[in-house]
Amino acid sequence: MTLLSETTLTQDSETFFANELKEGNEHAKKRVSFHTLGCRLNQSETDVLARSFEKQGYRVVPETESADVCVINTCTVTEHSDAKNRQAIRTLHRLNPKALIAVVGCYAQINPEAIADIEGVRLVVGSEEKMRITNYLEQAHSASVPLIIRPKITKKTFTAPVVPHSSVFLAKNPRKQKKVLERDWLSANSVPRQNTRASLKIQDGCDFMCSFCIIPFARGRSRYREFSNLQEEATMLVKEGVREIVITGVNVGTYKTGKRTLVEVVDFLNTLPGLSRIRISSIEPTTVPEILFQYMKDEQHKLVPFFHLPLQSGSDSILQKMKRRYSADEYAEEIWKAYETVPDLSLGTDVMVGFPGESESEFESTLNLLEKLPLTYFHVFQFSARKGTPAFQMNEKLPPQIKQKRSEILRILSTKKRHLFHQRFLGQTRKVLWESRKQDGFFSGYTDNYIRVVLDENDETDYRNQLFPVELNSLRGQTMLGKIKI
Repeated sequence: MTLLSETTLTQDSETFFANELKEGNEHAKKRVSFHTLGCRLNQSETDVLARSFEKQGYRVVPETESADVCVINTCTVTEHSDAKNRQAIRTLHRLNPKALIAVVGCYAQINPEAIADIEGVRLVVGSEEKMRITNYLEQAHSASVPLIIRPKITKKTFTAPVVPHSSVFLAKNPRKQKKVLERDWLSANSVPRQNTRASLKIQDGCDFMCSFCIIPFARGRSRYREFSNLQEEATMLVKEGVREIVITGVNVGTYKTGKRTLVEVVDFLNTLPGLSRIRISSIEPTTVPEILFQYMKDEQHKLVPFFHLPLQSGSDSILQKMKRRYSADEYAEEIWKAYETVPDLSLGTDVMVGFPGESESEFESTLNLLEKLPLTYFHVFQFSARKGTPAFQMNEKLPPQIKQKRSEILRILSTKKRHLFHQRFLGQTRKVLWESRKQDGFFSGYTDNYIRVVLDENDETDYRNQLFPVELNSLRGQTMLGKIKI
């Protein structure tokens, strides 16, 4: 074999050996995996944590692969959530018996001692410090017992780490582009990315103190992200290729730093070149600035025609017991105002059944209201008594079979509502942001008003992160099928 001197290496050869060295370094890195349970806010926080670990030199791997550190971001909204947390911890320990298991999030805040007793757990970090988990890894490695970090949650404004993903993480599993549609495609300078949508956390905690809700105890009272810090992250996300930003938090409508409110957050995002869509994940009915209706109505504005406004109950007596801040009529008035102002608006909601003492007539009030309102879908939850909340002490708990029956009635209605909403758009053309290729080879994505669309044609084109018109020509379950219309 002939050996070449350094001076005779071609540029291509230098690049080849540099890449080989880089790949070798990748394999030598410590590995971290993430397992996320619960809400979109948890997903957003996990993404930030992954970036923080990358900055510390870790390689992020899927949760199914072996890792040196396994991070579990937990939810505690129901007893079922707690059980899923414990199951996830035990499963990860079985798959990674030598890994340091770190548990963060809401369950870690509420019941850290119970988590620390589970085999394999070495680090438990509550809500206040979870975004700084990397600061505690060395101490957890050397400690003889599980380390619990759970300081009091403050009410101060906060910042979140703004860390670009490493190029290796971004380039993982690249797709070969055989064909690119010219319309609304990313610029050639954009960085490829795994996700077309990204969540932007602007707020945490809640002051509303609904009688059934554990969140104010798990995440603390309402506090807000510094405006310049969220601007920095949003700008970074768009540079990485994100086409849609979803504004997230526990109670985003209350956002306020100085004179800036949720409206100023939306206004800033609307100015970002390269960003195509702004979506608000969920917002309390009493906190919606009406100017957002006008933004959604404006076809040139990036705020999409979508609202998720939690109802919980259509009975005034139950709403009062829940300590919600509106009546059924006030909720209905806001829904109708939004619906009549914004064309093609998608309206989702959360509904709880089986609250203590909920009578048949009170459930019927909820059912009747949901039938009348122009809602697109419901997320239906059965009441789960959470220790530490006022509702935990309430008598007249309903039998599980009644809660199950009422849940099923509302879910059937929700399916019917979504089907009727989809039918309205048969034959119409709407832009779809394509997100992923399904296992059967067909691409799926979402319209601005959150209709899930599957492309009714299969070729070798990679449509991921492209936004272009599609004719919605048929229904299939909870999705619509479409054909490219250019």
